[in-house]
Amino acid sequence: MSFLILLLIAGVYDETPITRNLDTDYVPGTYSEYRESQPSYTDLKVTSVSGPTRGTQFLIVMEEYMSDSLDSALLVQWIADIEGEGLTCSSVEITYADPVEIRTWLSGLYADGLEGVVFVGDIAAPWSCTVESSARSNETFPSDYFYMDLDGVWEDNWIGYPGIGTAGQDSIYDGWSGDLYPEIYTGRITTSNIPLGDEYDLIEAYLTRLHEWRLNGDPSPNGLCYVDDDWASWGNSYKAAMENLYDDVELVNQPTSATNGTDYRENRLPAGYTWISPFVHSGPTVHQWSPGPSTTAGHIWTDNPPSRFYNLFACSNCRFTSNWCMGCVYVFGTDTGLAAIGSTKSGAMLQFPQFYSPLGNGSSFGEAYQAWWNYIIAGGFTQSEQYWHLGMVVIGDPTIAPAIHMLGIDDATPSQAPAIHFSSNPAMGTVTIASPGVFSIHDMSGREIACGSHSETFTGLQAGIYLVRAENQGVTATEKLCVLR
Repeated sequence: MSFLILLLIAGVYDETPITRNLDTDYVPGTYSEYRESQPSYTDLKVTSVSGPTRGTQFLIVMEEYMSDSLDSALLVQWIADIEGEGLTCSSVEITYADPVEIRTWLSGLYADGLEGVVFVGDIAAPWSCTVESSARSNETFPSDYFYMDLDGVWEDNWIGYPGIGTAGQDSIYDGWSGDLYPEIYTGRITTSNIPLGDEYDLIEAYLTRLHEWRLNGDPSPNGLCYVDDDWASWGNSYKAAMENLYDDVELVNQPTSATNGTDYRENRLPAGYTWISPFVHSGPTVHQWSPGPSTTAGHIWTDNPPSRFYNLFACSNCRFTSNWCMGCVYVFGTDTGLAAIGSTKSGAMLQFPQFYSPLGNGSSFGEAYQAWWNYIIAGGFTQSEQYWHLGMVVIGDPTIAPAIHMLGIDDATPSQAPAIHFSSNPAMGTVTIASPGVFSIHDMSGREIACGSHSETFTGLQAGIYLVRAENQGVTATEKLCVLR
């Protein structure tokens, strides 16, 4: 069986043209340039913002002092929403530390039950370099998989590319061995790389629409599989994979004419697809359609597509170390973006069913991404797989689950249930609750701490998340109440 899997995988990697940047004048940012643009490393210091660091399942890791600049009510609501999906969640700030220190720290947390992490702000990125002999190509790039695989051996044996440079260390990983399966999943929320206003305002707007989507979802989710010429013959298989998530998927893959920049911008982006998956040669800031014209990150910002999710089969589109990173613009530079998956280098995702099937069964972005990596690593991590996938990254909150509302597994209150109204939510210790019939306030352990009927004012509530349960004529409703210090 493993030999058959290897044969099938080899065929995919040998036959599929790699997505790449067609601009012959393009020079990707180097590791040295990245380090020069970043602070010097300091010893890792972890400061708790909310909740216990050890024993939590999901951790929000912010750059140092970020919580001072973000609306605390939004952070509390974000944590409450994540916990409402069944994960314990805490938040911390960390100093700008060497990725090795961060990985070691995460490894200790994994031993205590950590399942996933989101990095918010400028958290140091590890870098790798790969050589693909059949493509006669090599690249250096940010590689967050370093933070997912917590016990594999990541080696720095060369100054320059393996077999091309000289023996030594240059702080860029160039060899992988041992147990390379992912222990946790990760995501990035980075807005300092898109000059569209204050980076904290962009994060707050993102957290606001995350909460709204978790409450309301999308009424009729659908997808667009938009496959440019080099991959047109595989379009049906790409669409079939996406149909594991959404029944309604439109495929556009007619060579030479159907897929082009004008159609993409004028007809596809405004159409309101919930999920868009473009297959196109690209750079960090551009889609390079055949026959053209190109679509830039600036176009995405001005067009402001009403879509939620993106799988960017688009070279370097999620290179979050580049200004105007297109994946970050899709997610944080629009009014509706929630999450994207893509690469920081040439290459992208392959083996799509292994990602879309978990999503269709209710998994979060991060869980599906981790399941996909488990499949990729199975049978050995080949040179082609390294070259195609080591730049993969999730942009956005990885706990978001695109199918949660479709499957009816959210905790939405039935429309006929009694409404619950709060004088403010979040509240500052005092809150008036109004609802027809009777209601009760419970802490997150389920213990009832207060009750009332019709309209009551409560004072002295401790900071935290509470559940308010109302009943009227045999119908119940539940809402979360957030109390701040």
